[in-house]
Amino acid sequence: MNSKTFSSTDIAQYYDVSEDHYTFFWDLNQSHALHYGYWDETTSTFREALANINQILANEAEIKAGMNILDAGCGIGGSSIWLAQHKNATVTGITLSAKQAARGNDIAQKIGLENQVSFQVQDYTNTNFESNTFDVVWAIESICHAEDKKKFVDEAFRLLKPGGTLIMADFFIVNEGTQKEQTEINKWAHGWAVPFFEKKNVFESYLKDRNFEKIEMIDATKNILKSAKRLYLAFFPGWLISKVYNFLNRNTTEFSKKNVYTAYFQYTTLKKGLWKYYIVKAVK
Repeated sequence: MNSKTFSSTDIAQYYDVSEDHYTFFWDLNQSHALHYGYWDETTSTFREALANINQILANEAEIKAGMNILDAGCGIGGSSIWLAQHKNATVTGITLSAKQAARGNDIAQKIGLENQVSFQVQDYTNTNFESNTFDVVWAIESICHAEDKKKFVDEAFRLLKPGGTLIMADFFIVNEGTQKEQTEINKWAHGWAVPFFEKKNVFESYLKDRNFEKIEMIDATKNILKSAKRLYLAFFPGWLISKVYNFLNRNTTEFSKKNVYTAYFQYTTLKKGLWKYYIVKAVK
């Protein structure tokens, strides 16, 4: 594992500069989602898959009307808005990107949910919320960005009410592989402003050490395969577009230059069995 440090500004910049990529290739304007989604036998379209992960996690966390939820790493608010619309929950979304928070608040206002959903700029490892505030801490593909994943676990435990649930979905290393394969993982991770992907057993130990109970690590790798392949196939036209764009725009960021290669390596490393996708559930 070769960890690289990314500041809050770096992570926010990654999402800000890659927003167009998500818009063109990932249904961002309609689904407001930045995650892989969840495919099962009932799923017929990519848009359905993007919504499905919300339903799956909401069922696992047993979310009910009136619950107070923290969406940790909320993007532009797709999951937060879904939870308000479909579960009648009150949701606070936090992100490192002021651009994302503003867009999320704009979407919520346009659909009349501004009194139920709000977005703000905060670090999910060190928030200003009072302890025992939330019924659920929710995180989809966001905790990978934390330089110290244990700090997130500690903060989630502090913020949850007794009996509250941490529910999340993310990427975890299950096989370190060869040095060359580790380099491929790093190229994927660093292109996404991820310092490193945590090992499954290490993350599980953080939960146990913090006295979370009823810990479950549910393997959902098969349910994201279609999305991983979709991203992989987007690499080939994306590589050409990226080359032209970067040639015409010499002041592009490193993320603009490297992001296209993440689409390739996330899939090849998955097929090699180096990582899996887990839904994580734990109760305070």
